[in-house]
Amino acid sequence: MSTAGQPLDPYTILLTVGVLYTLMPLTVWTVLHGRHDRITIALWCVGALLTGVNYMLFGLRGFVPAFVTLQLANALGFVGYAMRWAALRRERGLVVRVVPVAATVVLAGVAYVLAAETSVKARVSVATVVLIVASAALAREAWLLARSAGSRSALMVAVTYLMLSGAALLRLLIILATPGDDPVVFDFTLDVYLLLFVGLLTALWGNIGYMGFAIEQAERRVAARTAELAVAQAGREVAERQAAEMKALSDERQELLRVISHEARQPLHNAQAVLQGVDDALHTGAAASEAAATRIARARSVLRQITASLDNTLAASTVLVESDRTVSLRDVDIEMLLALCLGDLPQAERGRVDVVRQTDVRTAAMDIGLVRLALRNLLDNALAYGRAGGRVTLRVADSDEPLALLIEVADSGPGIPPDLLPRLFERGVRGRPDRHGQGLGLYIVRRAMQRQGGTVAVRSRPEGTVFTLTVPQGVEPV
Repeated sequence: MSTAGQPLDPYTILLTVGVLYTLMPLTVWTVLHGRHDRITIALWCVGALLTGVNYMLFGLRGFVPAFVTLQLANALGFVGYAMRWAALRRERGLVVRVVPVAATVVLAGVAYVLAAETSVKARVSVATVVLIVASAALAREAWLLARSAGSRSALMVAVTYLMLSGAALLRLLIILATPGDDPVVFDFTLDVYLLLFVGLLTALWGNIGYMGFAIEQAERRVAARTAELAVAQAGREVAERQAAEMKALSDERQELLRVISHEARQPLHNAQAVLQGVDDALHTGAAASEAAATRIARARSVLRQITASLDNTLAASTVLVESDRTVSLRDVDIEMLLALCLGDLPQAERGRVDVVRQTDVRTAAMDIGLVRLALRNLLDNALAYGRAGGRVTLRVADSDEPLALLIEVADSGPGIPPDLLPRLFERGVRGRPDRHGQGLGLYIVRRAMQRQGGTVAVRSRPEGTVFTLTVPQGVEPV
């Protein structure tokens, strides 16, 4: 089902946020289990999971009974916020008293039920007030934690929930200013989209920030232990044992980063698979709903964009952190490399790429992961910045002086401004400010090529731009 050109409706975003909120805690648990306090991470993960179910039930409004999408959904959301607040209190070393927390949740639930008996406006206002207060409470705990622990990751959590509280406050003011007792709960208005977009960021940044804080704490414990060893131990034998211990800790940290890189992507891929399954069921079921299928298709599109952005962010982090890891060059089948890179592109875009072979060489020495990462980013840029519907040429050739494999990606776009060319491969530089992105693509291309002793060059004219990857042969990697 094509959804091109149609705006995302709030229920599609709710469903997307719900899927992310449900799967991201599983990532946090997988990464931190056995490395951090079990009760604390259980409180955070279960609380975030309940909030994810809350969002998904909201997103299915009209397809499930009203009691489930209203009373039950909000009850789960209230409990979820209370559990995450308790987790942050425990991170600060404070005792969490169950009775006052439970009483507060019950009081919020009773207020919501009573408001629901009055009018739609009262019901929505009470739910929004609870969201404002709960988000502000989480932001305050995270901010205090950031101050006491000196943690940027905790500060990231605080800013995320403060943004959510502010967006909810704006929504409340607009609801109260709307005349009548029965306003439209969800409409195509800026405040609704802002609230849902911030909720989407909270699902990602909130969980990633908490996971980052736990990793920072682990690193501080490692640093403290290392300092103790340096002060308490002396002599050659002790120094050798300390060096071995530090190497093991470093290896564990790099392995943990690799786990995070994999696990942070996994919930997004799982979410797409879940939505694909639901979409197939809606198409084959007797009572298939076109509206629900449309929401799911749009949610899948949003997830694909998030996955691409997160992939580049994690790739940049991994390339920088593992800069001391020796690159392993192996003979790679060139046809297989091209097939993998084309397979990374959206299916609808693959037909725009023309592959031109100007070499009889079948294999070349390279780190296939790094070359694939670089080539994928060049192809994505060519398809995004080239002329709409224009062709992209992927040309493979070889060079004798120097001995190297050459891979060119040429588009038919408007070219790159001359003043931008000197800064093109710097981190954070974007080709066009109206395009969404973090300015990581070409930075990753340059770093990936440098890691294996290669280079990337660009030449641009008004009728198109050509990027050339040079993969040297018979040399040692950097």
